[in-house]
Amino acid sequence: MKVEQMFEKLMNEIQGVKEEVGGLKGELQNVKSQLDENTQLIKALYHRQEETDAKIENLSHDVHQIHQELTSFKEGQERQDKILESLAMRSLEQETELRELKRIK
Repeated sequence: MKVEQMFEKLMNEIQGVKEEVGGLKGELQNVKSQLDENTQLIKALYHRQEETDAKIENLSHDVHQIHQELTSFKEGQERQDKILESLAMRSLEQETELRELKRIK
């Protein structure tokens, strides 16, 4: 082979490598763009997760407060039930006493 043919062959190979490198640069740019987009999505998801965590924390606090109020209402209801039971017993006793007094007269 002559030097000119070898040089031309070498130049063709170099041109082929340049084209491959150019293609790889394009692919790399696409990968970088996708990576940037993914990074933005992850940041948005992370921010949204923080907001959701805060809302869940607030809901948990509200549920705890409602539970305490419900417990207080139940205790109040139990006290009222006892009072009603006591008043019912007293009423029955008074009715019995009234019947006895009426019978005695």
